[in-house]
Amino acid sequence: MLLYGAIEAPFAQPRAIFFGHLLSSVIGVGITKLFEMLPPASFQNYYWLAGSLSCAVATTVMSITKTIHPPAGGTALLAATSIEIRAMGWYYIPVVILSSVLMMAVGLLTNNIQRRYPMFWFTSLPLKPEAPKPEQVDQAAKVVSLDHMRRRSTGDTQADADLLEIGEEAIVVNQHDVVIPSFLDLTYDQRAVLDELHEKIKGFYSKGEKDTNSD
Repeated sequence: MLLYGAIEAPFAQPRAIFFGHLLSSVIGVGITKLFEMLPPASFQNYYWLAGSLSCAVATTVMSITKTIHPPAGGTALLAATSIEIRAMGWYYIPVVILSSVLMMAVGLLTNNIQRRYPMFWFTSLPLKPEAPKPEQVDQAAKVVSLDHMRRRSTGDTQADADLLEIGEEAIVVNQHDVVIPSFLDLTYDQRAVLDELHEKIKGFYSKGEKDTNSD
């Protein structure tokens, strides 16, 4: 569902899919092996506890390692509750790895026909962010004044040019659009925040125009 239906979600990126399933399978098999040290009759009474602990510990580890992938909770759960998978033992882990790689391979083929996948391979932020040039820092300090906003709302073309120039080095959010510098790499969640601000500003100005027309 995530890999093919919600490709922009952080949980659907390769890092989360691969390491989420890998860690969950290791934890699930490991906890199940500990419970199998009990007498067979006792394990049958407590396999539900092994499944619960496997899923809970896997979720915690994924949260700590920032590899949360919700379906991976089922990977840990099945290691304890499925008779067939319990019989596989540690061989369950390479099967999970192979399955994850095959899923991502199909996702790379199908999701890039008309869309873009993945949004990022390992992390949503660059491992070594490029340090902005001194002139970029100076330009980023500029603030779009209310005068610019007022001039653009009246159709001043020069105001459009000014905003675009500033937008090359700073984020500009107004009722018309969202301008993001080319050197700035935003995550999906960060871009969603900017889009939400854009919609609120746009709604405010639309409401003001309606009130003016009604007067």
